Amino acid sequence: MAPPTRPRSGREKYRQRALDLMSAHPLIDTHVDLPLILRAVNRNPVEGAEQIAGPYPGHVDVPRMRQGKLGGIFMAVWLPCRPGTDYCLPSDDVRDALEQVDQIQLIMREKDFQYARNSEDTLKAFKAGKFATFIGVEGGHMLGNSLSILRIWAQLGVRYITLTHTGHNAFASSAGSGDPLDPVHPGNGLSELGKELIKEMNRTGIMIDLSHVSDETMRQSIQLSKAPVLFSHSNARTLCDHPRNIPDDVLDMIGSEEGKNNGVIHCVFCDKFVGLEDPTLEKVADHIEYIAKKCGKAHVGIGSDFDGIDYSVEGLEDATKYPDLISEMMARGWTDEEIIGLMGGNLMGVMDEVDRVQQQLKDQKPSGAVYDQRTDLPGIWLENLPQLARTHLEERNK
Repeated sequence: MAPPTRPRSGREKYRQRALDLMSAHPLIDTHVDLPLILRAVNRNPVEGAEQIAGPYPGHVDVPRMRQGKLGGIFMAVWLPCRPGTDYCLPSDDVRDALEQVDQIQLIMREKDFQYARNSEDTLKAFKAGKFATFIGVEGGHMLGNSLSILRIWAQLGVRYITLTHTGHNAFASSAGSGDPLDPVHPGNGLSELGKELIKEMNRTGIMIDLSHVSDETMRQSIQLSKAPVLFSHSNARTLCDHPRNIPDDVLDMIGSEEGKNNGVIHCVFCDKFVGLEDPTLEKVADHIEYIAKKCGKAHVGIGSDFDGIDYSVEGLEDATKYPDLISEMMARGWTDEEIIGLMGGNLMGVMDEVDRVQQQLKDQKPSGAVYDQRTDLPGIWLENLPQLARTHLEERNK
């Protein structure tokens, strides 16, 4: 049963306290699709980066981020993921994703932004009066079915990868976009290559984002991962029955107790995942409280999905509204320490723990797993081998 919705007037007296706390501690939004807007409205990536100073279409630009006291932002690299796409067909997804990474890196050159990867980077940027800026890749379809591409993403500073978007891919099964998808992979979870992906993400220090994935992909990934996982923009299915939201048995796998994954769940502002009947700021707060009750307050955060959603919710219309949500949580009795965790402290702890696991695995050999449906290996490579190498290979294989 959903917790009762609180009257909106109760939070007004907490607003100044919220603003003061947000001035002292960073609020980090783990999912903003600003790169999509930038590339859609401006073909020139350099001009697009410069225009973020605003005003700009969508939910987010610098003036509104300043007004909303945003401290850190995960800019999501996203490309459409069409269910039923053949995994082996050539596509421009890796190229287009790289262009968005370039777009984000250009944004980081602007005076208001500063690259961040961990808690230390975040706090340095925040103290310098800049937005701590992270890169997330929203969908394993942008890996080109290759663990080699994962390792390149790690070198480019990607902080998380969402295993799927709205369609299945070579690594994992998706929750879809609302309509049921035909199941793939064992139990509609991870493929064998996907299990290697989890291990390689642990080894390279990339956070495993389980928003958008199927229930079984959630379960298998949590069981397999040696590092805390992330849900970058998801809510509780008990309060809003949508396959994109998290079922209770998965919530029960997240927590601080021994045997649980010490991950974090960031609640989303999208109306479809909050509740289509009268979606409001208060109902987002209900999701935060429900997840906190199931997992503990050390395991919740904020992931708006701004610029990636058609409709937000009443009271959280754009990036100016973060203080209203923080005021609401204060009105519900959350302490300053709990609020600091919700805003970003919980996430920073997870990022640092993911890095500790990476350090523990630094001597582990990289995975050489290759997608078994690829037809180009060795294929075209053997056909174009220079004669000297071909002769050597023939001699070796005698």
